[in-house]
Amino acid sequence: MDKIKEEKRIQKLRELLAYHRALYHQHDNAEISDEAYDALVYELLNLEENFPEFKDINSPTVTVGDAPIEKFTKVKHSFPQYSYDNIFSYDELIKWEEKINRFIEKSNLKNKNLEYITELKIDGLKVILTYQNGNLTSGATRGDGTIGEDITHSVMAINAIPKKLNKKINLIVVGEAWMKKSDLEKLNKEREKDNLSLFANTRNAAAGSLRQLDPAITKSRNIQFFTYAIDKITGGASPETQKQTLELLNQFGFNVNPNYKVCKNVNDIEDFYKKQSILKDKHEYGVDGMVIKINSFSISQAIGYTAKSPRFGVAYKFPAVEATTTVLDIVVQVGRTGALTPVAHLRPVLIAGSLVSRATLHNQDEIKKLGLKIGDTVIIKKAGDVIPDIVSVLTNLRQGNEKLFKMPNKCPVCNSNVATKKIGTNETSVAMYCLNKKCFAQELENLIHFVSKKGMNIVGMGDKIVEKLVNAGLVVEKSDIYELKNGDLSILEKMGEKSADNLINAINKSKDVELSKFIFALGIHHVGEESAILIAKKFGNFKNLQNASLNDIESIDGIGGTMAQSIVSYFSDTHNQKVLNNLLKHLNIKEFKKLNSKKLENKIFVITGTLPVLSRDDAKKMILDNGGKVAGSVSGNTTFLLAGTDPGSKYTNAVSLGVPIISENEFLKMLSN
Repeated sequence: MDKIKEEKRIQKLRELLAYHRALYHQHDNAEISDEAYDALVYELLNLEENFPEFKDINSPTVTVGDAPIEKFTKVKHSFPQYSYDNIFSYDELIKWEEKINRFIEKSNLKNKNLEYITELKIDGLKVILTYQNGNLTSGATRGDGTIGEDITHSVMAINAIPKKLNKKINLIVVGEAWMKKSDLEKLNKEREKDNLSLFANTRNAAAGSLRQLDPAITKSRNIQFFTYAIDKITGGASPETQKQTLELLNQFGFNVNPNYKVCKNVNDIEDFYKKQSILKDKHEYGVDGMVIKINSFSISQAIGYTAKSPRFGVAYKFPAVEATTTVLDIVVQVGRTGALTPVAHLRPVLIAGSLVSRATLHNQDEIKKLGLKIGDTVIIKKAGDVIPDIVSVLTNLRQGNEKLFKMPNKCPVCNSNVATKKIGTNETSVAMYCLNKKCFAQELENLIHFVSKKGMNIVGMGDKIVEKLVNAGLVVEKSDIYELKNGDLSILEKMGEKSADNLINAINKSKDVELSKFIFALGIHHVGEESAILIAKKFGNFKNLQNASLNDIESIDGIGGTMAQSIVSYFSDTHNQKVLNNLLKHLNIKEFKKLNSKKLENKIFVITGTLPVLSRDDAKKMILDNGGKVAGSVSGNTTFLLAGTDPGSKYTNAVSLGVPIISENEFLKMLSN
């Protein structure tokens, strides 16, 4: 291992994290997401652990927050304000508990009742409030954990913070100031009208609102506040557990987030974590994980703190949709239409709950726009089941050995010439295409598309099976699939007799196919699942589509000129005509079925998450059969979002646009009425 290289990497990470930490804590203007920041910290922690000789007491891994802003009066906290260490998986949760048990054993606390309390980690600004004789006297930010900023004038303007308690006690409490998502949307609309920069998220908006010199601005922004800790209490009984603390704060008149739970063990914690990770986007506040603490203060106090964090607590982050990693290589793939697509091969990284090793780069222009080189550290983002995108390049982490990438001028599979294509009459594609229609890669991808679930739905014929059939010479074109026999499949590796029988049965079953699925299966350029349904609805049967004119196709609402031209070109191509003639001998293409009803006519649905009973395909079919339409993304035209568990960004978009959100049960009631 190159120690000089690793030392350089450590130093660059520290510099980059210091820069982003100052933006976040001092200027409320983060350039990268919390998730990307956490990923960089995690990498630095691992490097510092592997190379202890490079440790530094000023490293971002051992410091809290950042220095206060000069325009505010500095306040020394009566009690240190720590930040929690992060964990990202159940395995790390188990390891944390093992550490807890070792501390308990050393401290002779074995007979104590160990239980945990889990609270949502609100994405806002930490604020420390001081009350004298029940009256609010001061408010401060966390700052660097020792010195904060005096924001008393701002906290006095927040309605959600009580100015006078219902008991005359002396109290120092800690909580989180936050802004509602709906209020952020309104605020950004106002700022857009005034040509002001927009707040990236509710955390930045809340922090920016409290750091105003004019309290009237703070007051106008409807800041919310959850209290979760008592640093000091005199004139009243001290709580013995964190649960008692939350209950006591509530009795004093503070707002306390009700989404907390006392857990007996890590399995209880994990169950609560999974439930909350599904519900997190439904809250009006931003939340990026859970804080887990030992409930008993006597145990917590015995276990104590490190220089930066409590040992008795940890922040369990929800699966990130953004992460940082390194681009190991850029490889060009050839798709079913002949398009050459550069794909980044990444150092594997956990994102949105799954291990990711590739990201799409679309085309050379995208690579140029990103300024990407092989060897770069990048931020990647994943939405739903889509292959991740590279969001940005962290050029500050370059070490000088990164390499430029250039698209090939020959097909990487068949070595044929490549060129751009005309799109419509006046446009040219950005993507490069292999000009050889018989390119192996194109034919293979076409066959994989043909047999897929949304196409002919040949169960058991996955990508690897198709590739084996092609490599064995058993399948050259689509019609060859329907001439396969059990004995043909016996030559394939790991294909037993039962598997062969099942595959032949699936092939035979697919011979009866709906018109829309067959149109989609053909792989006509630009024709997707929804377009295929519109085309099937228009022409009724396949023969009518084959004979359709350009004008006939362009007359379909939702079919543009480029797609219409692509369809006409497909059916006029002599090679495609030959392939179709051979294929149609084996198939029974059903005529398009007329609507069962018009209950959902003129209604546009978007489906997200996992539905309790229906599959997405089932729900989609029911919508279409009843006259509705299904769209892939939420917009102002969306009538309903049909949402299941783990809904993702579509749910958030629907909330921000005011689109009605319905459950599967509500959807089924629409059809039963």
